[in-house]
This record gives sequence, C-alpha cells and structure tokens, in this order.
Amino acid sequence: MFWHYTTGRHIDAIFESGRLKAQTPRWAPGGMPAVWFSTSDQWEPSANCAFERLSTRHRLLGTREMTDVLCDGLFRISVRASVGVITWGQYCSEGELSARSMEGCRSVAAIEGSHPGRWLACLREIPSEDWLQVERWYGSQWGVIEGMKEVLPSWNESEFQLQAAG
Repeated sequence: MFWHYTTGRHIDAIFESGRLKAQTPRWAPGGMPAVWFSTSDQWEPSANCAFERLSTRHRLLGTREMTDVLCDGLFRISVRASVGVITWGQYCSEGELSARSMEGCRSVAAIEGSHPGRWLACLREIPSEDWLQVERWYGSQWGVIEGMKEVLPSWNESEFQLQAAG
C-alpha cells in the first residue's frame, strides 16, 4: 500500500478540486510533474514543512510534530494501485534528471529520515474516484475521514493523562 501525504494547509484545496494534482518537485527543476506517494505507513518525512530564513536562505527542516501543529494537521490519501506509479529511480531516469538534482534529493532525504526507495510517482493527476481512503493523524493513530466529515478514532481514556503546561 502507498499513500500521498499532505497537510491541513493543502487538504481543503484537494477536497475542493476533487483531485491530486501532478506538480514538479522543487528538487527537480525541469522534471516531470508527478503526484508523489510513499510506502511508509506512519508519515513520510519529506512531507514535513520547511522554514527558510529569507536573509540567509538557510532552510530548517521541520519534524512531523512541528508540521502537525504549524500546518493544521497531517493527512494521507491512499489510491487504487491501478492509477499507475513508477519508482523514484524510474522517475529520475525517465525525467533525465541531473546527477546533482538526484544527489541533492538523496542528501535531503537522509537528513529528514526518509529514503527515495520508499517513493513512488504517478505522472498524471488522480481524481477522487481513484482514492481509496483519506485519513488524518491523531497523535498516535490514523483516523478515517468520510467525505468531508472526520470520523474520530476510538480513544481509550486510560491511555491519556492530562498534564498542566509549564
């Protein structure tokens, strides 16, 4: 199984358009537009937010927890296998990416705790008819969203203990 990971900052636009749109990744200027997926079943670190200091162009990579809080939640969408995906390696060779772009991507992936071997790409947009499930992350588990309504996972109250801030 594979998932398209995204954040709350993008999920409304995805729902409104009713499709996952193929885009050219920042690390592959001139590359082919694609919808990206991961075989990671918890979260894809390359989907984390990044912060850039404008004065120095220094880029700080966020964590899953930072991305969850600062980007209005974590979401993932699974799709039918029949949409047709290719591996990251196939994407690189078919897109004729430069060695520099590929090595830069590998380096960033390693820093983020990801691996291009888990990445898949679909070279076309994917309409909602091909989506299997949309889920939201609730701190320790994924909960299914049906239509535009969230279906919260069942909570075992004994698993949680409230703590005062500070």
